[in-house]
Amino acid sequence: MLAVPPDIRPDLAERYRQLRPFDEAEMALVEALVARPDRLSRPHEVILRRALNLARLWIVPGDAGDVVVGPQLSAFRDVVKRVADSIRDRTDLDPQSLAADADALEPALRREQASLLSQTLGRLSPTALEREISTKSLVLAVGGGGGCGYVHLGAFSLLESLGIRPKLVAGSSIGSILGLFRARDMDFRESTVTAVTSQLTFSSMFRVLDAETRYAMPGALRLYLRTALARYFESPQGGTMRLNELSVPFICTVTGVRREAVRQVRHYEKLFRKELRRGALGRLLHVKDLVTNIVAFLSELVATPGAMRAVSLGSDELTRDFDVIDAVGFSSALPAIIQYDVTRDDPRMHDLMRQVLEHNDVDFLADGGIAANVPARSAWEYVQAGHIGTRNVAVLGLDCFAPQIGRNMIFLPLMRLAADNVNKDRAFANLMFTYRKTLSPTSLVPRAGALQQALRNGKEELSEKGPLLQKLLEVAAL
Repeated sequence: MLAVPPDIRPDLAERYRQLRPFDEAEMALVEALVARPDRLSRPHEVILRRALNLARLWIVPGDAGDVVVGPQLSAFRDVVKRVADSIRDRTDLDPQSLAADADALEPALRREQASLLSQTLGRLSPTALEREISTKSLVLAVGGGGGCGYVHLGAFSLLESLGIRPKLVAGSSIGSILGLFRARDMDFRESTVTAVTSQLTFSSMFRVLDAETRYAMPGALRLYLRTALARYFESPQGGTMRLNELSVPFICTVTGVRREAVRQVRHYEKLFRKELRRGALGRLLHVKDLVTNIVAFLSELVATPGAMRAVSLGSDELTRDFDVIDAVGFSSALPAIIQYDVTRDDPRMHDLMRQVLEHNDVDFLADGGIAANVPARSAWEYVQAGHIGTRNVAVLGLDCFAPQIGRNMIFLPLMRLAADNVNKDRAFANLMFTYRKTLSPTSLVPRAGALQQALRNGKEELSEKGPLLQKLLEVAAL
């Protein structure tokens, strides 16, 4: 029996257990077909994929609202699951067996689709059902990692060149900042982001100063993200855009932290502030000591029951009005190192901040990567809630901060800490993609040459998965 990830919402646990095997089987089938295009005829491929997609339906967007179809498909699901398990368990798929499975499933597939339309007459149209069976959409979960994250821009550009546009973007830490630019417009313009980053300087975005905290955890570097980016996210209604005004649905993961943790972070903040005033960012030994200290603090935070929780901004009615700059600012605020806060005169946001903290039973917001560095789970839950008009999706996780021997070794302890929560989110991704070549985590404001290298690396590396993504998102129409 498929293991259900721990701590999953009770109302989604059974749905995950029932449907995840079909996601895994389709992914295994597509990988086999990309490796050997002659392995199966197109008609047989379409039958198998349609059967898997019909079996994984639980709720379908109907003409007058969502239609629950999961219970009606129970018997059909059992039939298809035997084929799905066979596909998942084989290391080398046999073309003759696949063709035989497709031939056996075809009449059952047609009967079940007709029966489902009959049972939901007046609530579910043939067009709506066909769309949910045949058309898969891409969802991006964009991970954090400081300067490592600029490689994501190359991935966005590669996807755009393939004609693949996401139906949802979820981001953590710098992945939320770059993901915000991807969500601003339906299409992705590499030139726009390049122009934006070329105007940024470290001194304009960060300052070493003592500042009181209101909604944030303390940090030695104050992040002035609004000064740098607000003009690119102006709302037609005036002021800065809210999360629900973006062209592509966007959710931003932050970590909610209880007040008890702040007593510990003050110590590390003072250490880091002292090193910064000595110019420590340019000294390898000092950076190593700082990484050791922050890992010690974060390890204690993660290990303390009830000290923190993931909060997904933009995923509910309360937070859809969240200011986009504030959302990604909090998501990028690594305790003791980077501090972002709402200090301006903005009664609406101050009231919303108080509500968010109270609703989630936390006292502060911090870097989303602490709780979920590649937020595939938040993306999956958002899709299952019906917010993007389909539940037939492929979740692509983009991990720029995975431990790698020989690259950014000084940050290896921090990478391993992040990898622990990435492994939990892996269970909700169709594909968790790990980059091999990234900038340094300290390249928060890269020079033009470094940025162009990151763009090239992202394009080149994700291009290896281009055929797989194109096949996975190919319309499976009879």
